[in-house]
Amino acid sequence: MDMSDERWQSLREAARRFLKADGCVLQVSIDNVTDAHKVVQAIADNIPSKINLPTIIEGELGVDGLFRIGGDEPSLKSCWVPGGTYEEFEEQVFDLLEAGYPGCVGCAGPGAEGVWDEKSRRANFST
Repeated sequence: MDMSDERWQSLREAARRFLKADGCVLQVSIDNVTDAHKVVQAIADNIPSKINLPTIIEGELGVDGLFRIGGDEPSLKSCWVPGGTYEEFEEQVFDLLEAGYPGCVGCAGPGAEGVWDEKSRRANFST
């Protein structure tokens, strides 16, 4: 997904939430389970202080209460990326890890420093 896409900031926020969460349960399609385990390994390698790593299960792409990628619109508590893909999410997670997130300052891109306004973000989507 290109940075000019209205959904990019939401995708980046979903990746940030995922990396900050302790012991969350990431749901992915059966086709992405192996790749998701590689993401968890990358988290372990890049954030050695993280004790409670994500668990992977089969389901709709997302973490309940944190974010959903694709699928039906969730409650405003969750960051929603309509029409996003696992590959796009994985790319954001790897980009953030490579930049040193969450231990870096300013490396998470626009929107990372302020309060996230999910309602305003969704108003920008043309669905």
